[in-house]
Amino acid sequence: MRYSLFGLKVGLIALVLVSLLPQQLFAHRPIFTEDAATSPETAIPITHPDISQVVYREITQKSPQVWLAFTAPKDFDLFIQIGVPAIDRLKDFRPSMAVVGPGLPADGAPFPLPQGLGVKVFSTKEEKPRFFHEHFTATDSWILRSETIRLPSAGRYYLVAFSPDNQTGKLWLALGKRESFSLEDVKQFPTWRKRIQEFHEVKKK
Repeated sequence: MRYSLFGLKVGLIALVLVSLLPQQLFAHRPIFTEDAATSPETAIPITHPDISQVVYREITQKSPQVWLAFTAPKDFDLFIQIGVPAIDRLKDFRPSMAVVGPGLPADGAPFPLPQGLGVKVFSTKEEKPRFFHEHFTATDSWILRSETIRLPSAGRYYLVAFSPDNQTGKLWLALGKRESFSLEDVKQFPTWRKRIQEFHEVKKK
């Protein structure tokens, strides 16, 4: 009975958490991984690209790109989003995002592509950043661009973040809209919150 009450309590917390998470970011589930993610070979694997997920990374001279990899069916509507922490030194940082995969244009690639794949690039240079405060993690971001692209063919795709002007800085890269949080996710939230705040350089008061 004690276990059932505990499970009910955690379940209620999960329900409240998910229902209150800000909808502008679609309650992205954070992905923390040791994958290098600097190339197709070391890309972070995404099992369900329809589920709302986000990766936090830093673009540097040694790590100029961030790659996510997933498989999708033909005509899949892929939601993608890119932003940067609202930190003064990043106010002019304008990374781009790109979708790489079968059936996309093969010309104009800003970086080498796996054989037989094309690319669709989404620049943020002309976009007006949108300020966003995330209440649960108490972090601030500038959302640079949000897009939905219909994938033309079935197969393996990549979502890539990079700096076309060789700038360096922190960014987050997200995909998917469907919210999906387990009880285990709720248990990890305090750890997630701490890591996300550290990434956003939130100063403790």
